[in-house]
Amino acid sequence: MKPLPTPLIAYDTFTTVEKIGGFPIHLHSLKDMDKALDEICAKYDPTTPEEEDRLLNLCPYFGVVWPSARALATFMSERKSQFTKKRGIEVGCGLGLPAILGAKIGAQMVATDFHPDVKLWVEKNAALNDVKIQYVEWDWTEDRTAMRTSPDDPIQFGTYDFVLASDVLYERRHPEELAQALARLVSPTGSIYLSDPGRAYLDRALGALEYLGFRRIDFNFDVEESSSRAEIRLEKKRNVLVYEFIR
Repeated sequence: MKPLPTPLIAYDTFTTVEKIGGFPIHLHSLKDMDKALDEICAKYDPTTPEEEDRLLNLCPYFGVVWPSARALATFMSERKSQFTKKRGIEVGCGLGLPAILGAKIGAQMVATDFHPDVKLWVEKNAALNDVKIQYVEWDWTEDRTAMRTSPDDPIQFGTYDFVLASDVLYERRHPEELAQALARLVSPTGSIYLSDPGRAYLDRALGALEYLGFRRIDFNFDVEESSSRAEIRLEKKRNVLVYEFIR
C-alpha cells in the first residue's frame, strides 16, 4: 500500500486548559475531531478493507483530552510523592496529559504512542507547559522483544519506577498484549497505573496483570466528560477507575 504522509491533514487546532490539582495544563488539541475525521476520509477515500483498517488505526483520536487521562492525572496530582524524582513512561500517550503532569511534579518522563502524528503534538504540549519529556514512537501491540539491553535504546524494559496508560483497550487482542507490555516496562519494585472508563476488555486486562503477579488497588474518580470539540466544556461527569498495580 502507498505510504501515507505525516501529518495526515492540516489539523485545525485549539489550545485548551486542564486544571489538575492546582496545575493549569495547556494542551494543543484538535478543535473539532469529527471534522478532522471527515476530512481524512474524504482525502484518502479507502477502497479496500486493508486501506479502511489502516486509515481507522490512524484516525486522530489522540487529539482529544479523554476522561481517563483526566482521572489518571488527577490521581497523580493527589499523590505527588509516588512520582516526584522517579522515572516514568506513558504508553499510548495521545496529547500527553499524564506525562506532562508527571513532569510538572518532578518526574523524569518518557511518552510513547504508535501514531506518527503524535510526536509534534506532544513536543508542542511539553513546550506550552515548560517541561521536558522524551517522546518515542512505539507500538506496544507489536514490540514483543523480551529484553532491551542497549543503553542507547530509547525504551528500557524493566527500569521504570512507574508506568502509565489511560484508555488504551480498544481491540479484542489488547488486554493480554497490554498487560505484557506494562509488565515488561516496570522495574521489579515499580508500579503500574491504568485508567479506563469501563471498556469491554477491561476485566481481561485486569485479570492478565494479576496473572502476571501484580496485586491491584482501585480508585474512583468523577471527572469531566469529553466533547469532540475542544472549545466546548460539557457540564456532566464521567466515572473513571484508576488501578494501581504493585508486585
